[in-house]
Amino acid sequence: MRSRLVLLGAGALVAAATLSGCSASELDVDKLESTISTEMQSQLGLDAAPTVTCPDPIPIEQGQVSTCTAELDGESVNIEVTQDDDQGNVTWQVV
Repeated sequence: MRSRLVLLGAGALVAAATLSGCSASELDVDKLESTISTEMQSQLGLDAAPTVTCPDPIPIEQGQVSTCTAELDGESVNIEVTQDDDQGNVTWQVV
């Protein structure tokens, strides 16, 4: 696990996604959590997807940064989610 956290601490995971929700003014937080979890599982080669939790609601606003958390082997890591535009497109990275 320690090597995974070192990798994560280096900001190795970065991904982009479109996550506008049912409301045009908020991100789809369930989809955001699921997307980050699935991408982390794939990129780290994990047997199971980590649990990801994000604040809810997250208003759609270009440049807004939110912090989510992921639980990996009993340890919590922070994930910075940056909104790239006002259409629900985000980039996330482990910080």
